[in-house]
Amino acid sequence: MEAIQDFFTNLRPILNLLATIIGAYLVLLWAASVLWAYRDIRMRSDNISVQVLAVSIVLLIPFAGIPIHLILRPPQTLAEKYERSLEDEYLRRDLEEKFVCPSCQRPIEHDFIICPHCHTELRRRCQACNRVVDLTWTICPYCGDDGTTGLLRQSYLRQPQLPRETQPVEAASVARSPQIRGS
Repeated sequence: MEAIQDFFTNLRPILNLLATIIGAYLVLLWAASVLWAYRDIRMRSDNISVQVLAVSIVLLIPFAGIPIHLILRPPQTLAEKYERSLEDEYLRRDLEEKFVCPSCQRPIEHDFIICPHCHTELRRRCQACNRVVDLTWTICPYCGDDGTTGLLRQSYLRQPQLPRETQPVEAASVARSPQIRGS
């Protein structure tokens, strides 16, 4: 029996030392969680009151404060918000500024013929209809002029065609009608 009492007597200082180490570890873990919450909320918010609230929750509610902080904190850091705003601004600018000069990349109007900044030729005018035509086009889509001859291509000119059913009827009515002779 004495052996058991001696064992427990010798075990008590070891258990006290172990409890002190575990207690110190928990205090350090709690202090580290407060420091982590402070750094995390500073990266996520500029509002001082939100920062104080987040740190005080973790400080006053030792280990349950971290899950509460994780639930209540803003989802994005300030750097992520800034990057997202830059990305949105870039996408918005791409949508708004559709036309840029291929040489100097400055914004231009869609109907400019020459870039006002670097004097690069952007488009040309059709000689036949005087409309603006892209430089890569070999033929004017408005009038059919290919730019090499002064004549328009006949295959591109619109000629009104009547439906086939009405053509013979009109021809027959014209042949039967008496001709009016002028005096």
